[in-house]
Amino acid sequence: MSVTAVAVRESPVAAIVTIGHDLPSVLVLTKDEEINIAACLETLSFSDDVVVLDSYSTDRTVEIARSFPNVRVVQRHFDTWSKHSNWALDNIQFKHRWVYYSDADERITPELRDELIRVANDPQQPHVAYRVRYQNMFMGRWLRYGGIYPVWIIRYFQPPHIRYEDRQVNAHPVIDGSLGDLHEHFIHFSFNKGLQPWLGKHNSYSAMEAQEGVRVREHSLWAQCQDILHGNPGRRRRALKNLSFFLPNRGVVRFLYMYVLKAGFLDGRAGFQYAAMISMYEYWIALKMREYMAQWPARTKMAAQALLQESEP
Repeated sequence: MSVTAVAVRESPVAAIVTIGHDLPSVLVLTKDEEINIAACLETLSFSDDVVVLDSYSTDRTVEIARSFPNVRVVQRHFDTWSKHSNWALDNIQFKHRWVYYSDADERITPELRDELIRVANDPQQPHVAYRVRYQNMFMGRWLRYGGIYPVWIIRYFQPPHIRYEDRQVNAHPVIDGSLGDLHEHFIHFSFNKGLQPWLGKHNSYSAMEAQEGVRVREHSLWAQCQDILHGNPGRRRRALKNLSFFLPNRGVVRFLYMYVLKAGFLDGRAGFQYAAMISMYEYWIALKMREYMAQWPARTKMAAQALLQESEP
């Protein structure tokens, strides 16, 4: 295998690494990410094919992205996670066989960069996709315990072997082939924009999760249990997710799981705050599911009309 020395742009100082002849392409999804996008793209400067799929940002996201010589911008209106991601796989012509997916609020470490390149240049590796862990940052520290570390997510893949399941939010990829695990991590700065955007995003997510939960609960609990011990981690994770929609007091259960069972208290104040916010998010999902199933708006309108009729002379 031939090798060459390639300059890797790292802020603030450029470094030289020796890599194989092939590089991974990178896909980054964006929507109003001017706070994050430059720092994200700095860590992706090792790739000569970074595609920013932008959902028509109204800030300087696209302008900043286009200032990087290894980046091309494609724009599409966002509909659902699965449709958006599958559209990218179907319509974007990536330069390289392997593609790494990154959100704008994530940073690739040099160690993960080198591992991605090694995989891309290993003709003997048996997998078509890889899972990777991340270190979640909150209140100036890594949530080592209450952040439910390690969470494994599929981020490195060969596009012909992956499709995203049909869900409005948190769509998991379905892999056609063997799945492996990477050793290194990326770093997740999910609160870089502040708490208000995070709360707004999760309010929106909770509505979509609630709609998904109502759909899941149309089937029996037993039907959701069949993949709980499946050898495929993606199907196993989906089964656990579906089972959670049948769980009573899911907000309280989630808090106890994160803060007590997973020892989130060892993360100090950040661990408590994060567990409280996630449990609140789970409560929103449960509350909105009840609203959808009980048809509260229609019942409220009928009750109000009855009260108005009673008040008439």
